[in-house]
Amino acid sequence: MPASALTDRVDAAVATGAEALFARQRADGAFVFGARRTSPLNTAGAVIALRFADPRGSAEAIGRGVAWLCRNQRDDGGWAMPGVPTEPLATAVAAAALQLTATGPTGPDHTPAGHPAPDHAGANPTGTAPDRAAVLRAALERLAALGGAEGLPEPAMAALCRQLHALAGLPYRGAPRRLPLELLLLPGLSRRLLSLRLPIFAAQALAQAEHRRRGPVGRALDRLAGPRALAVVRGAYEREGATGGFSTDPWLTALICLGLARSGRAPDLTAAAARWLRRAAGPDGSWDLMPLDVTWTNFATAALLEAGHAADPRLAATRAMLRAHQQKEPFDAFGCPPGFWGFSGPRSWPMALETAEAGSLLFRLPGGADDGHARDAIAWLTATQDSAGTWSLCVRDSKPGGFGPCPQMTAKAVGALLDSGAPPGDARVARALRRLAAVQRPDGSYEALWYRGGTAGTAAVLEALTRAGTTDAHRRAARRATDWLLRTRRADGSWGAGDGGPGTVEDTAWALRGLLAAGLPPDHPATAAAAHRLLEAQRADGGWPPSPVHEYIRGCARYADEGIATGLALRALAHYRTAARAQEAS
Repeated sequence: MPASALTDRVDAAVATGAEALFARQRADGAFVFGARRTSPLNTAGAVIALRFADPRGSAEAIGRGVAWLCRNQRDDGGWAMPGVPTEPLATAVAAAALQLTATGPTGPDHTPAGHPAPDHAGANPTGTAPDRAAVLRAALERLAALGGAEGLPEPAMAALCRQLHALAGLPYRGAPRRLPLELLLLPGLSRRLLSLRLPIFAAQALAQAEHRRRGPVGRALDRLAGPRALAVVRGAYEREGATGGFSTDPWLTALICLGLARSGRAPDLTAAAARWLRRAAGPDGSWDLMPLDVTWTNFATAALLEAGHAADPRLAATRAMLRAHQQKEPFDAFGCPPGFWGFSGPRSWPMALETAEAGSLLFRLPGGADDGHARDAIAWLTATQDSAGTWSLCVRDSKPGGFGPCPQMTAKAVGALLDSGAPPGDARVARALRRLAAVQRPDGSYEALWYRGGTAGTAAVLEALTRAGTTDAHRRAARRATDWLLRTRRADGSWGAGDGGPGTVEDTAWALRGLLAAGLPPDHPATAAAAHRLLEAQRADGGWPPSPVHEYIRGCARYADEGIATGLALRALAHYRTAARAQEAS
C-alpha cells in the first residue's frame, strides 16, 4: 500500500477512534467502559468471605454466587476471566468456595467467629445450578492437572490456596504458611516487604494468631502486634470513607473480611465489609473486577491528546475530574504522602503508575504549566522514588518482586518528570535511567508489573531512554530494546508477549509507539506493518477488541479491557500519523 494511502486510512481511523472514546465519556468527564467484567476469582473470594463473616445474613448472596460458579464452570473443570485460559488460582479458590458452602468448616481452627453455619448457605435460589458435587470433583481434577496451587508463580497466592483448602478440608500439599504478626511491630519494614498486601496480611495474620497454638513468647508478640494490625486495617477503612470496601476491589475486600471474621476482632469492620460485598454483587450472583475510572480516563485522554484534541472543550470536564480524584490526604497505612491517584475513585489505594500518567496529562492539557495538581503529582513521585532510582507500586523501596521496582512504572514516572519541564539531566531522571540501563534483561527486554510479557515494559522504557538518555549506557540499552522489539515481531506484522504467542492490539500498539519514539521512520517495514495491523483490527464502532494482557494478580489472574485496548491503539496510530505527515512534509 502506498505510504500516502496508508496515512489517509490512519487519518480516518484516528477520527472514528476519537469519537468512539468520546462516546464513552461521562458527564463528569471520566471515560468509563460499562460492560461487566465478571470475575470467577472475585466471586469465589466473596462467597468464602461472606460464609465466614455473616452466613445467615448473606445466605441469598452466597447461594447465588455458588450457583453462578456452578453454571459457569468450563468444560475442562476450571475457571478464568473470558478469553483467558483456565487458571489454577481461580479454580483453586472456586473449589474452596464450593466445599466450604456445602459442608461448612470443620475442626476448632475452622469455625467462623461467632456464627453458626446457615441451614442452606449453599442453596441455589433459582434451582438451575448443576450438581455441585460433580462440579467440585471436576474442579479438583482440573486443578491437579494444572499442577495444583503449588505451581502458581506467586508464593503468596500459593500459600493462600493452601490456607483456603485447609479451611475447607480439601487436600493440599505442604504446610499452611505462618504469617508473622510480629512483623507489624516494624512499620517501615512491613510496608517495604508487603506494600499493597499490608492490610490483607494484617487481617489474615490476626486470624491465624487467634487459632494457631504458640509458646509464651509467640503469644506475647501476638498481643503486642495485634493492636498494630488492627490499626492498619482500621486506618485503611476510615481513610476510604468507612464504606466497608477496600480499594473498591471485591478481591481485596473479601480477603480482609475473611481475616477479620476468623479473628473475631473488629466485628464492626467485618460487618461493614460483608455489607459492601453484598451490595457489590451483580444481578446474576457474580462479582466483577474493580472499576478503573482513573485508569480508563488516563488511557483515553492520552490518546485524545495525541490525536490533536488538547483544546477540545469536552476535555475540560476530564481535567476537572482528574483534579477531583487526586488524593490530598496521606495514606498512612502505606506511609504515602498526599498528591497521588488510585485506579478508581477519589479514595482508592495509591498507585505510582496512575499518578505518573495523570500528572503527565495535566501538564499536557491547556494551562498545565500552572496546574498545582500536576505539581503535587511530581512532588509525590519525587518523594516516593526508590533509593536506587526506580519506582515501586506505592511504597518507597518496596521489596523486589511482587509490588517492588517496576521498569515500566519507572519509565512512566520519567515521562511525567519530563512533561513537567525537568531536563534530561535532572537528578531524578538521571538516577532512574541509570537504574533502567542496569536492570535490562539479557535479551534486551524489560518487564511490567501490570502487563504480561515483555512488550509493554520494553516499549515504555525505550521511549524514556530515547527522550532523556544522554550516555553511552542509555544508548546501548535503547538499541538492545529496539532490537528485542524487532526480533519479536510476528510474521503478520503484529506483536504479542514476545514469547511466540498470538499478536494483540495492545502489544502491537505498545511496540509501534516505542519504535517510532526510538526514531524508526513510519515507512519502515515494522512500523508500517504495525499500523496496518491496527487498522485491520479496528471495529465498525471505532473501538478495538481487547486481549487478556493485563495482570490482575501477577502471573496468576489476567483480564482483557476494551478501554485500554482502544486507548492504546488510538494513541499509537495518532503518533504514527504525526510521524508520517512530518515525513511527507520534509
